[in-house]
Order: sequence, then structure tokens, then C-alpha cells
Amino acid sequence: MSIKYRPLKAFLLAVQTGSFTHAADRLGVTQPSFTALIRDLEDILGVRLFDRNTRGIALTAAGKDFLARIERPVADLEEAYRSILDLAAVRRGSVVVGSLPSTSLTLVPPALRMLRAAHPTLRVRVVEAHNDDLVTMVRTNQIEFAIAAMLAPAADLAFQPLLEDAFAAVFPAGHELAARPRLHWRDVAPHDLILLSRGSSVRELYDEAMGDRPSTATAASRYDVTHMTTAIRLVRQGLGITVLPSLALPELDLKGLLACRLADASARRTIGVLHRKDRSLSAAASAFAAQLAAVAASVIRDAGGKARSKPAVPR
Repeated sequence: MSIKYRPLKAFLLAVQTGSFTHAADRLGVTQPSFTALIRDLEDILGVRLFDRNTRGIALTAAGKDFLARIERPVADLEEAYRSILDLAAVRRGSVVVGSLPSTSLTLVPPALRMLRAAHPTLRVRVVEAHNDDLVTMVRTNQIEFAIAAMLAPAADLAFQPLLEDAFAAVFPAGHELAARPRLHWRDVAPHDLILLSRGSSVRELYDEAMGDRPSTATAASRYDVTHMTTAIRLVRQGLGITVLPSLALPELDLKGLLACRLADASARRTIGVLHRKDRSLSAAASAFAAQLAAVAASVIRDAGGKARSKPAVPR
């Protein structure tokens, strides 16, 4: 037995309107076509569902029994259909994404504002973590996608670039590094370093850059911190220098400090949307990713279209 939705809907509309003519108008078909739908349904079921007379239509006993059995299931089916349409149109839904601390300061807030304006009923949860942790959370389905850097190729992950970011050394105005027009990893290595903890992209890139150098070059004491604001406070206390993402610097209080982008090619990262290749992004996640791309494009335009190394300047 194969019963399609359309004859069932025709049956319910006939019951609701009490007329094949009115029900046909509601369904958007001619009356003969509507009558054919009811006749086909009756043929499949092997029973008569309606008695017709000059005054209208009336349910038979079999019709009443059939109505009691299908009214709720069809309503549930239609609700499920509307629900999926709402998800597809981003009229409802939720998404959990991960974000680097630097992008949480810069890209995420305006993207969320734009997303709320376009899709006010959408719920978004942002989990902030270092790069390594974000990659793990994507792989284990704890988040749908991450705003992160893909520092090494991964066959199981897809990556859509948003923008390029460079790392910058931050130090007190009177520091000896202020006299250098360009800085490299090798220039900051001998100094007391305040670095973001392992798992962060800056720490991974620093360790890779200095991994083949003599241990005496990296023997200076270091402070490992979790938050960029903590690193800035320690620099302000004269405890050392730090290396932070340039993207985040405008959102940090650098008054009295200097910042200089590192000239090394390895002191750059590409930030993008990272997700599993075997999982399609939901409509809600795709909408959020689109707003992030718009914000990133605006950041690139404001920066002149590309990242440039700059001499140390007071902030």
C-alpha cells in the first residue's frame, strides 16, 4: 500500500471545509482533480470516506475512523516540514562555534551583531580556546566550526581562509628593541619572553622557528600566560616582552608600549573557518560564517588589502 501526502491533505481539507469545492480552492486544484484525489484514496483504502448529497458531504463511519487516525500524524508531519524550512531559512536554530582569543576580540563581535540583525531568533554559543584545543573540538564534534589557523595540513579538515595575520613584538617604550626598524624571531629570543601558553598558534610558531637554534639563544626566562591582557600587564611591569597577534592589538591597552610586527614569514598565520570535511555546515553555521567573511573583508580593506610590517610605534 502506498499513500501519498496530497490525497491525505485533500481528505482533511474536505473535512475542514465541508465542501469539495472549497477544499479544492484551498489545495489550489480544480474540483474534478480534487474529486479524483479523494476517489484514488478511497480506492487504495477499499472504503468510501464521504457520502455526497445535494446539501454537501458527510463522513462515513469509515471516514470518521480514518480521520481520527490520521489527523494528528499529518499535523505532526506538517509541523516537522515547517520546522525544517525554518532551519533552512535560518528563522530558528542554534550553532556552537569555537574562536581564537584574538578573533573573539575582533571578528566575532561585529559578525554576531550582523547575524542578529539578519536572523534575530538564531542562538549562537562561542567557545574561546587556543588553536590546538579548537582543532580537537572540531574533530570531536564539540563545536560545529572554529575560527582558527590551520597550521598543518589535515586530510579530515576543511579550511576557508578569512584573512592573514602577523605576529608583533610588544615591549616598553625604552626597550633596546625600539631602535631596530625590523624585528625577527631571533631578535626577541634572547630577551625575557612572556609567551602565550602551549597550544596557542603564536607559541607553536615560535617553538618551530627557534627549534633548530642553539639552546643558549632561547635560554632567557619565560612566563607562560593564558590571556593576552595578562601578557600586556606583565610587559607593563617590566618583566619582559611579549609576542601577540597584530589582529588583536587595536583592542588591547598598549598605552606607553611599542609594537613591531615580526618580519619572518613564519611569524604569520592565515585565519579561517575550520570544520570537518565529512560534516556539512548547518544553515545557521553557514549564515554565521558568511558574516565572519564580511567582517574579515572589511578588516582587510581597512588595512589596505594586505598585512604590512611596520616599525615600532608608540601606542
